[in-house]
Amino acid sequence: MNRVYKKVNQDKSPLILVSALVLTSIIISFNVKVEASMDVEVITIIGTKKDMKDLAGSGAVIDNEALEKAMDTDIAKILSAVPGMYMRTEEGYGLRPNISIRGTAIERSGKITIMEDGVLVAPSPYTSSAAYYFPSTGRIHSVEILKGPSAVSQGPQTIGGAINLISTPIPETNSGKFIQELGENGLARTHTYYGGTNGKLGALVEVHEHSSDGFDRIANIDEDTGFNKSDLMIKARYQSGNHSLTFKMLDLDETSNQSYVGLSQASFNANPRMRYGATAYDKMMNDGEQTSLTYVGDFDNFGIVFTSWSNDYHRDWFKVSNFNNDSEHGERDDVNELISDANNGSANAQAILDGELAVEIEYKHNNRYYTNEGYQFSVSADINNHSLTIGYRDMEDSESRIQAYEYSDQAADGSLSALYGYKGLGGSNNRLRESSAISYYLEDTMHFGKLDVTVGYRSEDYDQRHRRWAEGAGPNLTAVRNTIVRDTFAENDHATSSLAAKYKISNNLIIVAGFHKGMTPMFGSDPEEADNTEIGFRYSKNTSNIEVFYFASDYSNLAAECTQVNGLACDPAESAIFSGGKADVTGIEISGSWIFEGKGVSYPIALSYTSTDAVFKNSSNSDYFGLVAVGDDLPYIPDTSLSLVAGFINDSGLSGNLRLIDIGSSCSVATCGIYNKIDAHTILRCKFKKIVK
Repeated sequence: MNRVYKKVNQDKSPLILVSALVLTSIIISFNVKVEASMDVEVITIIGTKKDMKDLAGSGAVIDNEALEKAMDTDIAKILSAVPGMYMRTEEGYGLRPNISIRGTAIERSGKITIMEDGVLVAPSPYTSSAAYYFPSTGRIHSVEILKGPSAVSQGPQTIGGAINLISTPIPETNSGKFIQELGENGLARTHTYYGGTNGKLGALVEVHEHSSDGFDRIANIDEDTGFNKSDLMIKARYQSGNHSLTFKMLDLDETSNQSYVGLSQASFNANPRMRYGATAYDKMMNDGEQTSLTYVGDFDNFGIVFTSWSNDYHRDWFKVSNFNNDSEHGERDDVNELISDANNGSANAQAILDGELAVEIEYKHNNRYYTNEGYQFSVSADINNHSLTIGYRDMEDSESRIQAYEYSDQAADGSLSALYGYKGLGGSNNRLRESSAISYYLEDTMHFGKLDVTVGYRSEDYDQRHRRWAEGAGPNLTAVRNTIVRDTFAENDHATSSLAAKYKISNNLIIVAGFHKGMTPMFGSDPEEADNTEIGFRYSKNTSNIEVFYFASDYSNLAAECTQVNGLACDPAESAIFSGGKADVTGIEISGSWIFEGKGVSYPIALSYTSTDAVFKNSSNSDYFGLVAVGDDLPYIPDTSLSLVAGFINDSGLSGNLRLIDIGSSCSVATCGIYNKIDAHTILRCKFKKIVK
């Protein structure tokens, strides 16, 4: 046995926001791990922390050692250690993070490239990248973040950058790990794996189970609001000499008693942890399967990586849509409009929300099926003073919507009737969107002594089709599709390029500068585009590491697709693309780490700081962005973010750290009203760990 440790005071300080509170919790964790060496056969972008010095741009590697020290399953808290990252919590557990890199639109992480082991894992990267799936962070082995010109090699979203999550590798020797966590509100997390290598064959089986009763309660019935999420991963590898073939299968399932409905200001002030009784039926249900087959070959003069993959994902978020009360109580039906009316002083609107007036409630099955499949390969070689890489990807993805309604009657005492009146819908709620994409990139790093110059080029060619049918869904959310009411086709051919330079002033100091044109595909419309610049330096000596970067993104076409997570009066059923025109995002990123040695004890310190100015450059008025004036701030991007970790490790095996996360204020819309501001907030966490040998 390698070690057993106890984890205490997890999330001890609440996160204070206008829209949500994160629960104070105490978690006890037991970790039993058999000594093993890990063979990282999965696909990486950067490699290890030591490889950062060779990166022609900015980025970060959060290795397994750092993840184990963080002892966290919320990717937002983990990424807070990396400058230039912006996160917005969704449900308080990190199940569906909203992530931005260098000021890209934050909702649903749809404007960044997300991969697992080098494979795109957004359920539908071209058709619907903001589809509410993110890998379970608790089972992830390490994380890579790419920003700047290097992101052009990953795509298709290349403005902000890319995140590559590395799954648990197959061990070189027979070994395993078992972690059991128990916490407040019925929280339980089990993470276990076992695997090994025998001759040319290797295999791994991994299980990750995560559940909680939730920290909110539902008014009038006092039911749980938690979740249950499970992952099963199987890997098998055949390796002979410098050639390997790895099969990976991931089966995932989640049921969350989560709601999309927020609270009026009066309700929030009264009890921020109480949900409206009308949301008792709200539930997120999703499941999926991911498979991949990867060949890695190391030849004398070049290397090849080839991967074929198939990802299927289904989710049905059944949630409150409307309160059908306009004829009876004179209030608007839409739940968001009803909350707005309550904020503006309507006693009837607040009474409906509180369950004090009888009304019919309409619930909607946001039921969608996603596919994402294809193949990709890269060839790399060193020729004289050139390091060349050529990459190619051929893939298809799709989103099929079969979205029906059900109803319930809310009585004046807040009680709900059983669901009734299943109604299938046609038109916008019965549709199929598909994309077929071919992309390739070329990257050449030329070495001139202390100077390295990297030139990159990426081509994206994708065709998209959008069909809708008049018929609605069958009683089991099955498709009924005979009469087409819409059939449109769009073609896009877009190229991006990059130029980066890295100059080694000394063994300790490197200067980095770069420029790249980035893009984000928008379904059925022109892509979002921005010119991106960065310049900075890396300093490393002994146990001290410092990075400072200036970055700027000049958007020529800031674009957004209407979703219920954001926007003003836009109709998400229409999937319209809205343009915010021109925008500028500039900022400074600072990160550093130091280790101070004492007698029998060491003191590690890590700092991450970002200062950002993100503004619109022109005035506009749209259903999504609302009324925008020159100089208005981009939504959800705070002006500052800070992460500071200070800890100790002594020879007896006792260690601990204090983490401070401080996020500046922001607004949910450009025209920041009284109910649109998100206050600055601070998280303070203290952890201790004891290693028993």
